[in-house]
Amino acid sequence: MIEEPLTGGNNALEVVRVGDTVRRARDAGAAFAARVLTHLESAGYPHAPRYLGIDEQGRDVLSFIPGSTTDHPSQRAPGAYAAGGRMLRALHEATAGHSLAAGRECVVHGDPGPFNTIFQQGLPVAFIDWSSCCPGNRLDDLGYMAWTWCIQSQGRVPIIEQARHLRELRDGYSTAEPERLLDAMVRRQSWTADMESANIDDPTLPPARRRHAEAAVAWATADRELIHRHRTLLLSALR
Repeated sequence: MIEEPLTGGNNALEVVRVGDTVRRARDAGAAFAARVLTHLESAGYPHAPRYLGIDEQGRDVLSFIPGSTTDHPSQRAPGAYAAGGRMLRALHEATAGHSLAAGRECVVHGDPGPFNTIFQQGLPVAFIDWSSCCPGNRLDDLGYMAWTWCIQSQGRVPIIEQARHLRELRDGYSTAEPERLLDAMVRRQSWTADMESANIDDPTLPPARRRHAEAAVAWATADRELIHRHRTLLLSALR
């Protein structure tokens, strides 16, 4: 069996391709993610890998979805943001009221950034890395997606273009009041900054993980400042 290491997602675990499958080291969220992916397949949700079981090395086996992740708007085609919003909305609708939601609104992906989305010809086709999925609130998931897909303090993306992407993604999802969406985005940025700040000086973490935490804090705080600085413009674009 030829194993090809895969990169591109926001994941520190071992992930390799074997033929038409992906083998992924199991973590604390693996069992729940397997149940969610199995339900999504039965519900006809097309934007996730299929869960195929556990291999002889104890790794999850998933179907391989060809394509790549993106980290800049120049890598995304027209309509990509609306398509991403529809993908997230369909996930929430497919799990709303299900026992997996455990009394919450739905199952959320938990980390639906463009680094965890497979694109083909610039358009999103599937979310990957489901280890953060859990019962949750739609707006929290949408707020994180809107931040990571649309707000970029680095990369020389004009704020008018960022605002247009935000409007397109929100319209693709089909709901969310402007003020509540921006507040949800800032909440997720603050949560990320706080969580990763605690990891920077954690001696139990390897140096590479602590460096990642430092970069994540800088990313979240810079993007949060961008939203604060341009809040009026972003709200106007959403109305």
